[in-house]
Amino acid sequence: MRHIFFSTVLGAMLLAGACPACADTLPAPILLPGDHLHPESLSIAPDGTAYIGSMTGGVLKVRLRDAPAQSVVERFIIPGAYGSGALFGVFVDSRHSLLWTCTNSFPAPGTKVDGADPGHWVKAFDLKTGAGRISLPMPGEGPTCNDFALGPDGAIYITDTGQPRLLRWKPGATALEVWAEDPLFNALPKADGVPRKGGLDGLAFAGDGSILVNNVRDGSLYRVIVGKDGHAGAITRLTTDRPLQSPDGMRTIGGMTFLLAEGVGRIAKLTLSGTSVHVETLAEGIKDPTGVDIRKMPGHPAQGWYVQAQLSGLFAPDKAPAVQLPFKLSPVSLTAMPPSQ
Repeated sequence: MRHIFFSTVLGAMLLAGACPACADTLPAPILLPGDHLHPESLSIAPDGTAYIGSMTGGVLKVRLRDAPAQSVVERFIIPGAYGSGALFGVFVDSRHSLLWTCTNSFPAPGTKVDGADPGHWVKAFDLKTGAGRISLPMPGEGPTCNDFALGPDGAIYITDTGQPRLLRWKPGATALEVWAEDPLFNALPKADGVPRKGGLDGLAFAGDGSILVNNVRDGSLYRVIVGKDGHAGAITRLTTDRPLQSPDGMRTIGGMTFLLAEGVGRIAKLTLSGTSVHVETLAEGIKDPTGVDIRKMPGHPAQGWYVQAQLSGLFAPDKAPAVQLPFKLSPVSLTAMPPSQ
């Protein structure tokens, strides 16, 4: 029996509007255990179960219920299990009954996990039992495994933040392949002209089968065409109607709309049309949000959720503001905020 870390009754409601009967009424945030959890990513299964990866190792499991209800937070993967370490992306793959994770080695002492394999890996766990199933090293020099998306072809696509490329795992494969690599993916040079390499972070499939991918270092957004043969096609840098700042986790809401975490403190909704993207702010004033996903269940309106890794408190604890505790899994309305007066 998995150890239950924390439970809370979601009796209180946080209202996005003025009336309790509004469609955007939100449940209270779910409190997560541990003062050093630093949850970087989350993924929500079709049955409403959320999986949350920790930068200090391991994965939590939360069943999202209609409020008011009791929500139980359980440990699903223990730190170091199957050689897993500090986790960036986690992703529910219902097609293959797997939970994919990005595990990386970082120099920050707070990210050291006993039992972790050194280096940068893609590791997948059985979605029912939590047992390790797939362990694949990231190829090449200086990679960083960041996040995942499941393609219509059943393949898993992975962002490499260390290099300007997207990787792919095809069902049954025993190694990752470089699917798309292009200097266009590199972050733009800094103001002083110093070049920057890599930076790819969040990715998600659009309703037309193309992939949207962002760059956390310069705020750029790209669209990659997927050919009928499965190969990468044209790569286009998109134009947003307001700048994106430190874009991170990104998931498909539906069709050509996407949910995005901006590390500067915002949750946004993106709507793609051609090479242009309309950006709507859903929430702001959030400390270091990094991961998002959408609860989509029959008979229920779609609902956004996010986590806050507060990475500055992990990588530079002596210089960063104090970490805001407790860590939370928080809801967000998918309706844009009214414009400021």
